Amino acid sequence: MNIDERDIERGALHDILPKFHPNSISYLGELNDYRMYAEVWSNKRSKVGAKRSEIGHVGYLKTLEFGEREQKRKSDKIRFDYFVVADSLNYKVTRDVYGEQKAYIQMGGVQTNTIFSNIIKTKAQSLHSDSDFHSEGYLPGIIELDLEKLGLSRNDEHNKYYFEISTNSSGISNQYQKMLLSQALGRHDIFEKLQLLHKVGRKRIRCLFENHEYVIKNIGTSNAIPRLCVAWPFHETLVFDFAGIPEDYEDACLLGTSIATKEKIVKAPKVKPKDTGWHGGPQIDSYA
Repeated sequence: MNIDERDIERGALHDILPKFHPNSISYLGELNDYRMYAEVWSNKRSKVGAKRSEIGHVGYLKTLEFGEREQKRKSDKIRFDYFVVADSLNYKVTRDVYGEQKAYIQMGGVQTNTIFSNIIKTKAQSLHSDSDFHSEGYLPGIIELDLEKLGLSRNDEHNKYYFEISTNSSGISNQYQKMLLSQALGRHDIFEKLQLLHKVGRKRIRCLFENHEYVIKNIGTSNAIPRLCVAWPFHETLVFDFAGIPEDYEDACLLGTSIATKEKIVKAPKVKPKDTGWHGGPQIDSYA
């Protein structure tokens, strides 16, 4: 999927989400691939006539070649904003064999995104299969992570709990952290991607969560506490908030396919595709 073919809106979530096909909103792994494309294009420009450095996997190399011709990417307009993504987050509680309550986070696709569902339930839309908007590699599977095993510390600035890793890492000892980052950065080439981020000055990744004690105390009768997944993908320290609420993000960005754009594409007459000039082949991101 080409980022320059996606639509971007900024504003309160309840205002901008109804403008999109809700199952078209980018997932976290997808957004992070997009942010890496923009990062490489903005930070790895070579002198006139010189070749770009061949770093990253084949998708990034295609981006380099595409960027040389396009000169400006749509993503440049939103480089330092934060994004609400489609990944669903639900904090839940279970009991172990000794009867002790344990809090965990369950992550999955947009179909179980309760906050999205509540916003669009009065609209003439529904959350169906999102395969029309995302390739299979970007559709997240369901994972469940024990909050106490994530090695979290208190973050006073956000009144949440967090873990943080250096992007200059060749291994992650905490397997639960590694599992989560694989969901966030994409399931393939995670350490290659970390090194790419490190090369362009993005030093750390911080992941924010609810406190497990808060979850146990406030779970209520619904058996789940839904939260938004929000990303600041372009700062020196990348921040992934896995405990977002709409009230805290009143001027967020969404990346997806707007209803107006989709209708225009459906109604438009067939035309010969524009020559991209890229070896006669497809444009950037078509590999995905």
